[in-house]
Amino acid sequence: YGSFRDLSEEYLLLAKGLNDTMRIADYYWNMGLYYSKMEVSDSAFYSFKKASQNFSNVGHKYYEAKMDYNMAFILRRSKNFIQSEAYAFNSISKLDSQENKVLLYRDYNHLGLLYYDMKQYDYSINYHQKALNIVSVLPKGNIYLERSLNNLSLVYQKQGNFDMAISYLNQALENSSLISDAPNLYAKLIDNKAFCMFLNEEDDNLLQRFNEALTIRQNLENEAGIVVSHSHLAQYFLKRKDSMKAVQYAKSTYEISSRLGINGEILESLELLSKTDPSHATRYMNQYAILNDSLLQQERKIRDKFTRIQFETENYMAANEDLKKKNIWISLTSGLALFSLSLFFFLYRQRSKNKTLLLEQQQHGYNEEIYDLMLKKQNRTEEGRIQERVRISQELHDGILARIFSVRIGLGFLNVIDSDKEKEQYDSFMKELQLVEKEVRTLSHELKNDHLSSKKDFTILLSELLEEQSRLGGFRFQLKQDQSIAWNRVDEMIKINLYRMVQEAICNIIKYAKADEVKVGLTRENDFFELRIVDDGVGFDTNKKNNGIGLKNMASRANSIAAKIQIKSQVNNGTVIEVSIPTKTLYHEGKK
Repeated sequence: YGSFRDLSEEYLLLAKGLNDTMRIADYYWNMGLYYSKMEVSDSAFYSFKKASQNFSNVGHKYYEAKMDYNMAFILRRSKNFIQSEAYAFNSISKLDSQENKVLLYRDYNHLGLLYYDMKQYDYSINYHQKALNIVSVLPKGNIYLERSLNNLSLVYQKQGNFDMAISYLNQALENSSLISDAPNLYAKLIDNKAFCMFLNEEDDNLLQRFNEALTIRQNLENEAGIVVSHSHLAQYFLKRKDSMKAVQYAKSTYEISSRLGINGEILESLELLSKTDPSHATRYMNQYAILNDSLLQQERKIRDKFTRIQFETENYMAANEDLKKKNIWISLTSGLALFSLSLFFFLYRQRSKNKTLLLEQQQHGYNEEIYDLMLKKQNRTEEGRIQERVRISQELHDGILARIFSVRIGLGFLNVIDSDKEKEQYDSFMKELQLVEKEVRTLSHELKNDHLSSKKDFTILLSELLEEQSRLGGFRFQLKQDQSIAWNRVDEMIKINLYRMVQEAICNIIKYAKADEVKVGLTRENDFFELRIVDDGVGFDTNKKNNGIGLKNMASRANSIAAKIQIKSQVNNGTVIEVSIPTKTLYHEGKK
């Protein structure tokens, strides 16, 4: 350790000479670990604080979070619980929830242990459960799960819920590799389980379980663990009224914990000795009171040191913050003119774009009005055709047909008997009149039949659009439609928007696609109507292509009629545009 400290000082001098903030932070991090190992809590805290400050200066949030965790750990060990809690939450706040899961687990586990020390057991359980939820994504081959289960069992033990405590311990002991991979933890688990059973007044080979844990700890020379085992055995024999063994284990607990400086166990062993050795109970309790007062004073001194360190480092950080603010102010002042010019240029360009966009929107509005007029004109033309067909049909039926019928009836009353030849000619003329009458009637009915009236005005417009644009763009086209689509029942705004989407798509094909063939399909399948536009042009990368206003307008139009639009394209492999509308919307709901 002496060599480590000497080399670290040389390292710091070199880092300062290079003005390398990261390596200066590394130095303080290492010294924090060194003082923590030496159990010099205030120096360890100061070193971690300095490391955190330097990591903050270079913007390394993760290492800042690690230092916060280390300081929280030091503060908890020194029973400075409030500050320890604050640093743990600081550490969590600096972590990305998707990364650094090991440190996040340690923060949650630390809070669980901290609230256990503070006797806030519900909070302790909550944070131990949070730690357990993270265990599944931690690196394999660790014992985080078993440690957390053991910690949870201790909380339930304190609450007197021994069955729950034992269930968590049993879950941890399901890992059969613990006895070889983590014997210390295995000994802790079986000792804690035996103690829970003891407190729950169960007597299932308790002494054998206590002795198994003790033997493992003795073989591993784990003196802190031996102290716990001896304390549990002292309580076990005290309850069994074996005073000699109870006093023996209680004294052993006191001697080892005193040598190791484990103050909590010293106090517990003195309290235990007062129960196992009543003849000297007063002496033990006096020792307990003296030590407890001494520890309280020591804790207050340490807390004062931590507060002073915190105050000094915060002042230093405040000075650094002032310097940063001055630098920022200088940077802002020097960049203000450039920013103003950039903003002016941006506003100028934005204004130009807005004007262009407004003109395009107005143009689209005019186009829709023109299309609406075209539809109305075609509807009026179609109505005129239908009316003319009806008029001709009525003339044929009521005029010509009636007259032919009268002539035929009149001829029927003539008595032609002069000769067989004349009779034959007469019959032939009558049949011919009947045929003419039949043809006139059929033609009259067909003229009035609604099937002859053209209801395909929308597809006619599409066909005319495609024919005109194909000549302009030099491509072949196909227009296919499902004959079951009743365009006369479709809302006009839907037809306008569909027409404009086809128009926009054809415009893009002419501008960019270099297509030889374009296919437009109008189909109805199940509960959906689909407009499909396919070209065999050069295509584009849909992930990289910056969508222009044309494609945005198509998407906007689709949205306005409750339709879904999908554009599929690959470089050198053409483009497919699909617009899908629910049939009930097509026929009933109209504009969204």
